[in-house]
Amino acid sequence: MKKTWKKTAAFVCACALAWCVTGCTSDESVAPDTAVTNTNGSAADTTSQAGDSTGQKTSADTLNATANEVYQIAVIEKNLTNPIWIALQEGAEQAGADSGCEVTVLAPNTPESNEEQISLIQQQIAKGVDALVVIPADGTGIVPAIEEANAAGIPVINVDTKIDTSTCAVDTFIAVENYTAGVEVAKALAEKMNGEGDVIILEGKPGTQSSIDIVGGANDVFDEYEGINVVASQAADWNRTDGYTVTLNLLEANPDVTAIFAANDEMAMGALQAVSQSGKEGEILIAGLNANPDAKEAVDAGQLTMTYDKNGNLQGYSAIMAAVTKLNGETLESAYEVPGILYSK
Repeated sequence: MKKTWKKTAAFVCACALAWCVTGCTSDESVAPDTAVTNTNGSAADTTSQAGDSTGQKTSADTLNATANEVYQIAVIEKNLTNPIWIALQEGAEQAGADSGCEVTVLAPNTPESNEEQISLIQQQIAKGVDALVVIPADGTGIVPAIEEANAAGIPVINVDTKIDTSTCAVDTFIAVENYTAGVEVAKALAEKMNGEGDVIILEGKPGTQSSIDIVGGANDVFDEYEGINVVASQAADWNRTDGYTVTLNLLEANPDVTAIFAANDEMAMGALQAVSQSGKEGEILIAGLNANPDAKEAVDAGQLTMTYDKNGNLQGYSAIMAAVTKLNGETLESAYEVPGILYSK
């Protein structure tokens, strides 16, 4: 069967151990007791205050700049193990090289740790970085650190997961919006189900804004179909092992399931393994998000039903270009759109 790409544009939309990568020409180091170097060598809700009041969207690929001086820009990620965040790292480092700034990529040693992200931001404020790019694990929990950045006069570029700007400010928001991604995947899955059947939802880590938004989008779609029943919705913490274990248990309790919606590909691939072990491969539709290489291969092989590319590389690249634009004294749009791509047969 011929493979097709379905494009969908979504509104744009970021002291503990940490992984650290210094990009471009940077010689900036992080204290050994607060961070370690990622040695792989690879070049990888609440409405934001920066929301576009006109409703118009500006494409993220319009962001391009050359630094007026060698700016120091710190990128605070959720983790550096998930392929989407590695792709974001690669995009950020490439933008640093292209624009002539120095980029340092950091992430919590404990994936998705809001407390460690706050500590990392505070360390970078103390170092006197010129700008921060933040992909928060918790859009509300990260607020105290953003308030400190605001007080220090450091621009903040918010990526992927919206920060609650009730008491703080960000300079722009860049993303494929997670809620919209959840909606797009759920719609496509519902169509494949012909609008009926029992569904299992695999959530990300409890309390993380991205999981709340993706799952919220999916639930809103499934609620529109009288024939679709969400029989279970359980956290699998973004990882393959939990995706496998949770799915195996849920299939035993819900033997008539016809589809599984996983909030990322790692959980979807774990679900695929559980479905296969249960002897139901080919009988249950499985959808994931992030378009990890092995997930795309599984789609091509007819094992996984679909995945969704959130374009992490472009998110990272655009975020650095936005920071450089701001530091050069130029005006940023309130938000930038990154296109998402539904990958299915």
